[in-house]
Amino acid sequence: MSNVKPKMDQSERAARDLLNRKVREGVMDRRNANELLRVGLPFVRMMIAQWRREGTSPQWLTDKFQSKLTEAKEQYEAAGGEFSKRRATLSIVAAEMYLSVWAGLQADLGQFSAERRANRLEA
Repeated sequence: MSNVKPKMDQSERAARDLLNRKVREGVMDRRNANELLRVGLPFVRMMIAQWRREGTSPQWLTDKFQSKLTEAKEQYEAAGGEFSKRRATLSIVAAEMYLSVWAGLQADLGQFSAERRANRLEA
């Protein structure tokens, strides 16, 4: 039995890097970051996969997630109380996570496609 960990895909690495940075910056605590990764990562992946199966373009997804980030930042600027600012901050983190996971999934797909092409050329 091997002790080698399975290779982490780029979408998970992107989400972990983002959330680790948010913990270091004091935006969220480790417990919440771990929970967001545990629940949020599979959700975002399924959401993106569903949209792609339905034929949604990659550019539409990028634009959608970017607009969510812009919206969340505007909510933060307009927030009056501490609770409103905290809620807007979490919306910003969620939108940044969408963008990070999406970029990671695109990188994973690009790597997979390149490996398939390389295997075909070898055969």
